[in-house]
Amino acid sequence: MYPTEKDWNMKDRIYQLMKQQGMSQKQFANELCVGEATLSSIFTGRTRPTTNIVSNIHERFPEVSIPWLMFGEGDMYAGETVSEHVVADPQVTKEAVPATDLFADVPSQETVSPPTSVHPTMPLMRETIKYVDKPQRKITEIRVFFDDGTYETFSA
Repeated sequence: MYPTEKDWNMKDRIYQLMKQQGMSQKQFANELCVGEATLSSIFTGRTRPTTNIVSNIHERFPEVSIPWLMFGEGDMYAGETVSEHVVADPQVTKEAVPATDLFADVPSQETVSPPTSVHPTMPLMRETIKYVDKPQRKITEIRVFFDDGTYETFSA
């Protein structure tokens, strides 16, 4: 079975957006105010896209649907009619979508369920948080430094 567009990783959707805009990797990096090496490491899978990348894409391309970008849900464009200057390929068209809050369709953290299938090349990773009890610490000394080079020490 071949992966569908919904099964793509976020890096694939960012790459698709770059190609949709008719930009080279260098041009796209400049548009997002990030280094070309940053995009390269995202596209090769060495690093994951950060929230700063998502934020920069949203600022530069507000017509791009955030749920599509992050989760592959819905259409690439939402909220506005895509004008001709946005679409680089004249054969690609998009119907007008009523203006809505771009984050309205993003599921809250409580409703997000773990993925049912895992992409074969991506290992499933689980984050574990370990809490360690530390003994309560007490302040024993405070030093105040003055601009004339002197200081005072206060001990408990």
